[in-house]
Amino acid sequence: MTEKKQEKKPQAKASASKTSQSKPETKFHVGELRAHCRQLFGVKPEVFDGALFDIKTSEITKSDVKEKIDTFLTKKTRKGAKA
Repeated sequence: MTEKKQEKKPQAKASASKTSQSKPETKFHVGELRAHCRQLFGVKPEVFDGALFDIKTSEITKSDVKEKIDTFLTKKTRKGAKA
């Protein structure tokens, strides 16, 4: 009986290490994230649109959106630039 218990322990450790690996993030449609951008990222839809202006895909992860918003908000503007 002790042999069986010892055999199970390494298997449990192996399964625990598999669960500790990060899963790929879920991708969401840009429209869904835009609809909830105030709740998710604390920004207005206009800021969301500006941050994601140059993306080419229709689906993106939340962390990628957050990174793009942070970059957009910290981007320096040129003095005297006309809109």
